[in-house]
Amino acid sequence: MAMTGAKAFRQKGTGRARAGALSVPQRKGGGVAFGPKPRGYAVKVNRKARRRALRAALTLHAERGSLAVIEASAFDSPSTRKASEALDGFGQGRALVVFAREGEEAAVKSFRNLRQVEVLPADAVGVADIVGAARLVLSDAALEGLTRVAKSPAPEEVAA
Repeated sequence: MAMTGAKAFRQKGTGRARAGALSVPQRKGGGVAFGPKPRGYAVKVNRKARRRALRAALTLHAERGSLAVIEASAFDSPSTRKASEALDGFGQGRALVVFAREGEEAAVKSFRNLRQVEVLPADAVGVADIVGAARLVLSDAALEGLTRVAKSPAPEEVAA
């Protein structure tokens, strides 16, 4: 709020009630009392707990039969029709498609235009993304990267 914090007029001699800054909440056009303050809502989760949750989420999809692995190399050029056919025989509901960052651009372009399909790179996938999806579709490289992260005892980046 762009207002001065100076007194509106001097304390005595004007005949008016004493007044401080014009920006106080009681005045018209003044500030908001206890207004919102920017705040981060990020929560730190321990590394071992995060890995355990990732393993549990992947296991959940595997047990349900809602996990599929596709070959991204089969998509030599972007084809939404081919991607739609790949998902058709694989249940209903929101799908999460996970790819590696390099070399799978054609497959990413094929899936990203479909309704109820979210496409994410392997190193940006969180446990909430995996659990919230009805279907999970992984590329070969993404599956390898996620299992490496889920199993690894030492901190490691997803190099998928």
